[in-house]
Amino acid sequence: MAEWNGIELDGLVLHGGRLTLRPWQRSDAPAVQSVMADRRMSAYLPLLPTPYTAQDAVAFVTEGGTAGRGRGSSLDCAVAENTTGELVGSASLNFPVSGRASAEIGYWIASNFWSRGYATEATSTLARFGFAAGLGRIQIQCDPRNTASARVALRAGFGFEGVLRGYLPGPDGPCDSAVFARLAGDSGEPVAAGWPALTELTDGVVTMRPVTGSDWRTLQAETNNELSRAWGFGGEPLTEVAATELANGAALMWLTGRRAMLLICDAATGVGAGVLTLRTVGPPDLLGIGYGVLPEFRGRRFTTRALNLVAGWVFSQTSTARLELGCKVGNVASARSAEAAGFTRDALFQARLRNPDGSFSDEIGYGRVRPGLR
Repeated sequence: MAEWNGIELDGLVLHGGRLTLRPWQRSDAPAVQSVMADRRMSAYLPLLPTPYTAQDAVAFVTEGGTAGRGRGSSLDCAVAENTTGELVGSASLNFPVSGRASAEIGYWIASNFWSRGYATEATSTLARFGFAAGLGRIQIQCDPRNTASARVALRAGFGFEGVLRGYLPGPDGPCDSAVFARLAGDSGEPVAAGWPALTELTDGVVTMRPVTGSDWRTLQAETNNELSRAWGFGGEPLTEVAATELANGAALMWLTGRRAMLLICDAATGVGAGVLTLRTVGPPDLLGIGYGVLPEFRGRRFTTRALNLVAGWVFSQTSTARLELGCKVGNVASARSAEAAGFTRDALFQARLRNPDGSFSDEIGYGRVRPGLR
């Protein structure tokens, strides 16, 4: 009988509120094959065989899903509903390997059971078992584009730690990995999303929405145009690879509160016109804004409209007391846009912003305060 930390694993069954986490059985193979027939399952399971055959399913439930228990290296579980016994997914707790202190949880849920909180419940059940058995740290990794998995980690009390570049295997080579972790001393309470959910902001002329992976061309074009590079910091062009990585990670950064990137669009056509980014800076309840609009949309007050839209959203949906932005002395267009959007000039920072040639420019600081605070 295989053991880990003195705990026999072969027949170990864990129970959650609605779910049972049990050993895999050969009789699970047809259900596994049926689940994997849905092409959506392969989006973030890149090494999944395609097509997924009956033989693949049998091999998983008799070998891949049982070997860890047999070696004492992991607790691999079929996840089933308590009431019906129906298979809903898979969840595994991989114990620390030699020289490391962290265990790791992985999971998948059948598409017809999505949005029921089953992945969160299975994850919490495994974490509760692991910490009770003596683990000090458990982590979860997922593709940065897989915001559904990231939400599961946060709801199960796992805090976001960062992104490991090129860390996971993928069908076309190494992929980035977002890392979430929970320590034995952590409360296990859900970690709140960093920014409020947002579908769209519009005033009829400008529309703003969260940046998605398909927006990389707008991000690249806004960064690389002549005026943006002149008023920017480094002057180096944004490559297609870097723009794609930035766009693909935007949803994760939104969810975890690192930054909120919004695409500024022409409301009439839906075409991307620029980008506006919110970041937490300095003291609590203070946000910094960065923005840029493509040359073909300049002179149409898109920046001013975007600033007004985002200020209204921020002050109504968050506790933010003050929004701040800045521009180099001489950037008259940016200064006019800020002032037209109700931002007041209240600071001058000497030699604060780097120029592409390595010199430094003074920065004019602007602020807009939540109504009623003054």
